[in-house]
Amino acid sequence: MLPPDAGSSQTNWTMIFTVGGEDNSASEKALELLARRYWPAVYAYIRNKGRDVHEASDLTQGFVCDVMLGRKLFHEADPKRGRFRTLLLTSLQNYLRERHRYVTRKKRSHQGMQPMSLSETETNLIHLAKDVSPEAAFNSAWSVTLVREVLEQARRACIADGFEAHWVVFEQRVVRPMLFGAKPASYKSLVERLDLDDRSQAANMMITVKRRFARMMLAETGRTMSRPEKALSEIKDILKDLEKTT
Repeated sequence: MLPPDAGSSQTNWTMIFTVGGEDNSASEKALELLARRYWPAVYAYIRNKGRDVHEASDLTQGFVCDVMLGRKLFHEADPKRGRFRTLLLTSLQNYLRERHRYVTRKKRSHQGMQPMSLSETETNLIHLAKDVSPEAAFNSAWSVTLVREVLEQARRACIADGFEAHWVVFEQRVVRPMLFGAKPASYKSLVERLDLDDRSQAANMMITVKRRFARMMLAETGRTMSRPEKALSEIKDILKDLEKTT
């Protein structure tokens, strides 16, 4: 299972620029974090191309090891050319065209890196409607991954600040409905569960965390782009992508 905060402490471009640097240890760590960050998006794209779970896992592992790592795809990345995930998607499309299905069934490894796999929970998280295009599946899975990383940052910040109850309200009212399509918990149930004064207090607690999450989301999205001023537009796209996952 991939760690929920994999790569959350570093931005895409920071990690990309670290790959191939003089510090071999930092380079290898950045390489693995990037591979883990984009694994769900690659998997979602391949699944929505009609591959079954096992074949999609094999193809994803093959692409990560053969292209992202073996062919040093990150060395081709240039923020002036736009989003890294655009380069990644194009490379993935080329890989699937050229790769023979039987070759992809072989086990792969790269510099001792352990094969990654999606847990049942993570597979469900990026499950998309059958009528969604592979490209839309790729972008939606990437959006979910990014949002999960920021949510984990927000959760840890709330706990560190003594806002555990605030986080529970936000999680039950916003997070679970946003990511899993769950019905938002009623304010009445949250007031009783958390021993709050009233509905108004619960609503204010949710707003407090929601604003914190929005600030973190804006900051993280801006760091993954070559032009941070486009972050707001990117967030709107991410939220639209999230709608396809529920």
